[in-house]
Amino acid sequence: MGSLRKAHGRFGAAVLLLVVAAACNSAGPTSAVPAGSATGRSGGLFPAGSPAASGIHVIVPESSGAGASQPVGSGAPRATAAAVTVDQITADYTYKSELITPIAHLYGLFLDDFVIVTVKNGNAAAVKIVVSSEISGYTSKASDTVTVPAGATQEVRQNPRLTTAAIDGLNSQHEADLHVVVSYLEAGQPRTVVDQTSPTLITSRRDFPWSIKGFTQEEDWNLVVAMVTPTDPGVEELIRAGANYDPNGAMVSNYDSLNDESGTVWQRLSDIWQAETNDYSLTYIGTTDSFASGSSQRIRLPGEVLDQASGNCIELTLLYASVVEALGMQPAIVMVPGHAYIAVRVDAQNDNYYFIETTMIGQATFKQAVTTAVGEWQKAQPHLAAGEPDYGWVDIAAARADGIIPIPWR
Repeated sequence: MGSLRKAHGRFGAAVLLLVVAAACNSAGPTSAVPAGSATGRSGGLFPAGSPAASGIHVIVPESSGAGASQPVGSGAPRATAAAVTVDQITADYTYKSELITPIAHLYGLFLDDFVIVTVKNGNAAAVKIVVSSEISGYTSKASDTVTVPAGATQEVRQNPRLTTAAIDGLNSQHEADLHVVVSYLEAGQPRTVVDQTSPTLITSRRDFPWSIKGFTQEEDWNLVVAMVTPTDPGVEELIRAGANYDPNGAMVSNYDSLNDESGTVWQRLSDIWQAETNDYSLTYIGTTDSFASGSSQRIRLPGEVLDQASGNCIELTLLYASVVEALGMQPAIVMVPGHAYIAVRVDAQNDNYYFIETTMIGQATFKQAVTTAVGEWQKAQPHLAAGEPDYGWVDIAAARADGIIPIPWR
C-alpha cells in the first residue's frame, strides 16, 4: 500500500495469507453498535435516525494499489526454449508455463512479461528482426520489429492478450501451445530464425491466486480488483432492476452531499439489496474449490454470480463493489481471516463508510446487513490498525488509479 496517512491512528502493513480461500465464516450476527452511535470525522456523531447514522469513520490507507515499481514474477516458473542460430543470428526465448486468466491483461504491467525473446546479432552489420508470439486459439498476436546493432544482443518482451471469446470459454483450465516466430529481413524478404511451439497452461477465468511469488500480500490482494466489473451487462441490468425500488423510480450516479445527508447513497445501496433479493433471488453459497496450481481460489465473476443466483463472500462482495463503482461511488474491500465484506464511502471528501455484510443477502434486510458489518468492522479495525497479518483494506479507486483495470470479459 505504500505510505499511510495519519489521522487518529495508523494502519500498519496488512497481510492476508491464504485465509480468504477458506469458507466465509462471518455471516452471523456480531456485536454491532446501535444506529446513531457511529463516530463522525471529527469525533462527533451523525444525526440519529439519518441514513449516515450507520456510517463509520475509518483511517484508510493513502494508497492501496499494487504499487510495484516494476513487473514482478507471476508465480509460474519460466520455461526456456532451445537457442537457434541462422546466419549468425541467434534467438531463444523464455516464457511463463502458466497464464493466469483473471489477471492475464496485467502481464507486463504488474506481472512479469509472458514471453521474453533474446536475439544476438553476430554479423558485422545491423539486422532488422521481426518477433511475434501468440497462444494459438486463445490470444491475439503480439508483434514487434526491432533493429539489432552489429554484435549486440537485444530482448523483446511480449504479452499476447486473451480474446474476449477465449475468456468466455475458459470455465476450466486448458493446455495450450505458445507459438513464437523470430525472423530477419534480408533484401526486404523475411528469413526464419525460430518457428516453435511450446506447451503452456491457461487457467480458468475463475481461478484467482491469493499468493503470487514476488508480490507482497497487499499487492496480491489488490489484483482481485481486476474481478470488479462495473461495465458487465449483467451488473448494468441489476442497477436497472434496483431503480424499481427507488422512491424516485430512478438511479442517480456519484455523490450529491457530505456524509450522505441527502440519503441517496444509502437509498441506492438499499435498492440494489432489494433487487438482489427479490429479482435475482441471490443467496450465499460457500464454494471455494479450485483445480489450479498453488493457492488459488475459484471465484466467479459478478455476471456469473447473477446468472447462478449465488455467491460466496468474496463473490458477493465483488458484485456489490461492481455496482457501487458503476454508480460513481467508491467501494473498498475489507479482508479479515477467512472472510471479506464491502465498505462504501459515503461522500467524496470524508473517510466515512457504510459497511455491508453481503453474505446475508436473501436472509436479512439491508439495515440488518449493515448493522452486522458495523460490528464486524469494530472487531477488525484494531487488528488493521496494529498491522496484524490476515487483515487488509483494498481501496478500489486507488487500485484503478494504479492501473488495475477490469478483466476484459463480456
